[in-house]
Amino acid sequence: MLRFWWLLVVLIWSLCGCAKFPEQPPVPVSRDRLIVILTYAAPINPNYFYYIAIDDDGDPRTGPLPALTRPWGNGWGVPYDATLGSRIHFFAEISQQSAELFRIEIFQPPFTTRRLGPTLDFSLSQPNQIRLTIDLRQLFPSPNPIPERIELNFISLSELKTNPYDNTPRTGFDALGPTGNDFISIPLTSTQVFRNGEGWVQETSGDAQIDSLDLTDWEVRVIRGQ
Repeated sequence: MLRFWWLLVVLIWSLCGCAKFPEQPPVPVSRDRLIVILTYAAPINPNYFYYIAIDDDGDPRTGPLPALTRPWGNGWGVPYDATLGSRIHFFAEISQQSAELFRIEIFQPPFTTRRLGPTLDFSLSQPNQIRLTIDLRQLFPSPNPIPERIELNFISLSELKTNPYDNTPRTGFDALGPTGNDFISIPLTSTQVFRNGEGWVQETSGDAQIDSLDLTDWEVRVIRGQ
């Protein structure tokens, strides 16, 4: 009899537990991702700033440009300038051994941004190499469509110059191309891999004064629906 009552108590407890705390469905993991691998001439300096700047306006003729001689309100990039053809809508900031995603919401000074949270994955796969994974649905939540293409630039700086009256040229910086004013335009319509020099200006070493900022190689992997 004692065993019967013990089994009955266990059964009632289990039923109450299930009723009070129903099992939650797992949060679906996005299958649409962007993997970016950046290689530099020397180990990454955690006190420096490394940016992945993203333009999603659909125009391959415009793209993210670095702020090299003027601070432009944020100290590292040109969020919007129709004359220069620069536009930055999203960016990942890598500093102090972490990677955060942001969206620029106001394209006039002071360029209001909104934090979207950490990237899906981030690591220093080698001392001189940054590897991170961006969930495309973190940038473009459903039911918003993922754009057919985006433009990217990889910008690195030793300091953020935010004084609007300081127009002195930078010394510790690098970005795509010999002068930093190049960007790449990649399609997002299917799973593909894009590498340095394959259809774009070859990124080589020696165009930055600080080796830890000198981008020497890059790779972008687009993963869709796998």
